[in-house]
Amino acid sequence: MAVRTDFEVEPIKFRIIFAVSLISALAVIWSVYFVGTRYVQESAIRALKQQTQSETAILEDHLSRSLDVVTARLRLVAAYANVQSLNDERLRGDRLYELIQEDRVVRSLSLVDDNGRIVASSNSRNLGALMPQSELPDIAAKGNNSATISFGNVYEYRDIFEITQDTPANSSLRFWLASIPVNISGRIYHWIATINIGLFENLWQRIDEDPNTEIAVFDYQGKRIAAHHGDISKSTQGFGKELLENVSRTDLGFFESQINSNLFAAYRSSTAYPAILTVVGDKSRLIETLKDDHNQAKFYALAGSLIVLLLMAGLFRWYLTYEKSLAELANQIRATGAHLMISESSPDGKILWANPLYLQTTGYRLSEIKGKSHRIFNSDLYPRSFYKEMWSQISRGEIWSGTFRNRNKAGEFFWVKTTVIPFLDPWKRVSRYVALYTDITESIRTSEQVDHERSLRKELSKKNRELAINANTDTLTGVPNRRAFEQFRKTVIEQAHRKTQPISILMLDLDKFKDVNDTYGHVAGDQVLQEVTTRWLQQMRTSDILARIGGEEFAVLLPQTTVAQAELVAEKLRDVISCTPITLNLGDGKQLALVVTVSIGLASSDRVADDAGFDALMAQADDALYKAKRGGRNRVAVN
Repeated sequence: MAVRTDFEVEPIKFRIIFAVSLISALAVIWSVYFVGTRYVQESAIRALKQQTQSETAILEDHLSRSLDVVTARLRLVAAYANVQSLNDERLRGDRLYELIQEDRVVRSLSLVDDNGRIVASSNSRNLGALMPQSELPDIAAKGNNSATISFGNVYEYRDIFEITQDTPANSSLRFWLASIPVNISGRIYHWIATINIGLFENLWQRIDEDPNTEIAVFDYQGKRIAAHHGDISKSTQGFGKELLENVSRTDLGFFESQINSNLFAAYRSSTAYPAILTVVGDKSRLIETLKDDHNQAKFYALAGSLIVLLLMAGLFRWYLTYEKSLAELANQIRATGAHLMISESSPDGKILWANPLYLQTTGYRLSEIKGKSHRIFNSDLYPRSFYKEMWSQISRGEIWSGTFRNRNKAGEFFWVKTTVIPFLDPWKRVSRYVALYTDITESIRTSEQVDHERSLRKELSKKNRELAINANTDTLTGVPNRRAFEQFRKTVIEQAHRKTQPISILMLDLDKFKDVNDTYGHVAGDQVLQEVTTRWLQQMRTSDILARIGGEEFAVLLPQTTVAQAELVAEKLRDVISCTPITLNLGDGKQLALVVTVSIGLASSDRVADDAGFDALMAQADDALYKAKRGGRNRVAVN
């Protein structure tokens, strides 16, 4: 038998390898420094861009909701104060103040005549003040009964009365005007609401304290209405115009500024209000904040270089000891190779070498198996857990012994009793595995091993059948079934209990679905179920869970969703079905556009701590569903 000597390195070669390794290590350290520094910078910029895009959706929703409050207040007061005389009790200041005292968005509410003079106001100091004529929209073309709400300019004052008192401007007390016309005794008046800009800016300040970004609102003339702590967009002339050019192409998006290469912005324009919510980022400011990190990384690179020099000096001496131990290993292999099959493998399990007896038994040449995994001998008898346990043991440096049934090149099975010995380097890491095999094929053939193999295969077949039975997917619609829904609830309950988050549940039932099956057949009914499932999934978040729990009954689990948010989702799911007919293929080229409706029951809870709470919530959703059915179907009922 030939003795392997490929582990032996001549002294001159080792010195060359040592020098190359040292230079390579230093090159890696400094490459990591330069590449890492650039990567950190680019990653920070990417993160900042992602931050701007994620913040716009949340903040635009908050802005729209806040402006909804303003418009609702104006419409409410227009209906509430439908008076015939200015002396009506409903126009008293205290009565008007009661309408807005709970609002943080509306600072004051005033009634202005067609000359611009305030004749009634929730703020008594506004009485008698004159409004700028530019803030009173021309409604002649709309008629006296127009209820259109208009938005005006932003003023750097506390309230309207300061505009005409020559009071110094105060940017921290700005307000934005909104108005709606009313007809009182044949004369046109305007209800004017002052919107508290500071409310938005204070909220943004709490949400985003990053000095590298600025949250701002622009109107459709490119004028900045509000911004929190930053002045990024204000310092770049023409930014508002550039923003409008992008908004003209798409209502929401992201762009890199062509005016200032350091700026980028994510924006969402409101379809209901003259407002564009924008989050602007400044790359130059971000890079400036990373200077300390760059200096620290340079220090680590210098320290790492010094450590590498010290370690490489020690490695030279350790290598000599290692070479001696490998020589002893070769002598041991020479002594045992005459009677045992022997193979040697790398730490990742690739075959490096095998002795002639091993090659004779397996039927392979060394060139055919070198560099390959031992899987080429796999007989498919043992489960993956068997090999996983073996590799776990030997990778820890422990000797493993056991019995294998392998397959040779001709496809014939042979049995070997095996001992795998991990060899460790001076750092106690596995450098290679040496396996010693004894052929026990003849003795195994006369034992009960064949029966054991049959038993293993029977058990494996049983487990496969169990896996098939326990499938968690509804085969018709592709969504989770009731069993999967029950499994999801455990995770959702645990998250809601740990973080005290609300949970909402929707129970959905297709209206008169039995009539579809009876009239057009079950194939048509299946098409309806598949189509409604597809439409619903398109309207839901990835965190929401849609499951088919009965014939035409579905359930939707909405984690981290309040009752108000869930009601919006329910209406979307109802509308997407009822508003667009479903096209059924009836065979022979015939198609039918069928209008399908759904009744939805909604239940929500601020906290679900256990299964009992979840079951109670499910029962409430069921009750709400029956309520929707009794109410005439095609509706959402909230319990």
